[in-house]
Amino acid sequence: MSTLVVEETQIPLAADDFNALEQRVLRMVELVRTEREARATAEARIRSLEASIKSLEDSGLNAEQRVIALEERLQEADKKIAHLTEQGVHATAQVESLEKERDTVRVRVEKLLKHLDEIPA
Repeated sequence: MSTLVVEETQIPLAADDFNALEQRVLRMVELVRTEREARATAEARIRSLEASIKSLEDSGLNAEQRVIALEERLQEADKKIAHLTEQGVHATAQVESLEKERDTVRVRVEKLLKHLDEIPA
C-alpha cells in the first residue's frame, strides 16, 4: 500500500514536469520567432541602408565619403548579424536541451506507468 502512495505522488510531479517543459518549449519557440523577426528587421534595415547609400552615390558624394558611410553601415550590420546569430545559437542549444529533458521525462513517465500496470488490481 505504501508503494502505491509513493508512486501516486510521483505522477503529479511528472505531469508538472511536462507542464514546465511545455512552458519552456513555448518560451523557446517564442524566442526563436522573435529572433527571426529581429533578423528580418535587421536585413530590411540593411537593404534600406544599401538603398540610402545608392541614393547618396547618385547624389554626387565623392568616393571617400561613400566608402566611409558604407563601412559604418556594414559595421552596424555585422554587429546586428553577430548578435542575432549568437541569439540563434543560444536558442538552438536551449531547444536541444529541452528536447533531451522531454525525452528524460517521457522515459520516467513510461517507467511509472509500467510500475502502475504491475500493481495487482
